Order: sequence, then C-alpha cells, then structure tokens
Amino acid sequence: MTVALTLFEKYGYDKISVDRIVKESKTSKGSFYQHFPSKSSIFMMRFMEMDKSYVNIYSQVRLEHHLAIDRLEAFCLSVYTSIEKELGKELMRVIYSAAIIDQKHTFFTSEDRKLFKIILEIIEDGEKDGSLEEVISKKQFFQVIIQTLLGTIYYWGLQYDNQSLVEIGTPLIQQIVKSYK
Repeated sequence: MTVALTLFEKYGYDKISVDRIVKESKTSKGSFYQHFPSKSSIFMMRFMEMDKSYVNIYSQVRLEHHLAIDRLEAFCLSVYTSIEKELGKELMRVIYSAAIIDQKHTFFTSEDRKLFKIILEIIEDGEKDGSLEEVISKKQFFQVIIQTLLGTIYYWGLQYDNQSLVEIGTPLIQQIVKSYK
C-alpha cells in the first residue's frame, strides 16, 4: 500500500497502473489482487486506517473536554492535524480526485465511517449536556459538520500556498462552535 500511495502522490493516480505498482513493490499481480480488489481500493483501505486513528484521537479529546461543543471543536481540529500529518496535501489531492473519478467507493460519504459515528455521538452528547440543544436538527447539524470537514479539506487541496489545513479550518470550525455558545 505504501508503494502505491507514494507512486500516486508522485505521478498521479491516473498515470499509475497496477502493473507499475506490482513492479515497484516487487510482488505479483495475484498477490496485489488478494489484498486489493482494485487500484482505487488502496485509498479506501488507507482511509479506513485513518478512521481507526480517529477513535484514539477522540478518546483523548473526551478526557480533555467536558462539554460536547468543546469536544466537537477539539476533535475537528485534531482530525485536520492528523490528515495533514499522516496523509499530506499532495496525497489528499490525489485521493479526492480519484474518489470523484472512481465512484465505486462510497466510503467517503458512508455514515458507517468511524469519523461520522464520532461526530454523531458528540452531537447526541451535546443534546444531553445542553451545549448543542439548539441545533436545527441532529441530521442537519451533522451534515453541516461533515460538509465543513470535507469541504475544508477539499479547499486546502486546491490551494498552492503553504497554509496548513488547521489554519484554513480553524476559523470555520470556531465560527460554528461560537454560534452555539
């Protein structure tokens, strides 16, 4: 997976074939297809790994923030930090463009993602602790947060400056949180 992701980042998703991945990783085509049903599934597996790390991030955020609204802000900013550190801007550009081109995978928008389940849990906790009791509706607020996260990542990928994902995302997340405090 690491070899494929490096090749995608360096040359672009469309310019790398399974044959090239197999050659560079010194494996067989049969071995590749035992691990990955398709070239694009490499991204999905990497995102599934990232989703697992969000569980650990949220465990730490829960310890540090009592109110759900504060956990929401801290968690979103931690997600941005994690994506920038673990994946980087160039790879995120490739992942987003490949996801748009290859519509076989619905992982990015699946409500079964651990990332999405954590956001829903925070919203439900906010209804209980009163810090998010005035949201439009749980479903609509969830969509606002997810669109904010994904849209910010997409926008960051379009930028060709050195501004970090956290720098771009912080004002928007803080504005959303501020509107509920």
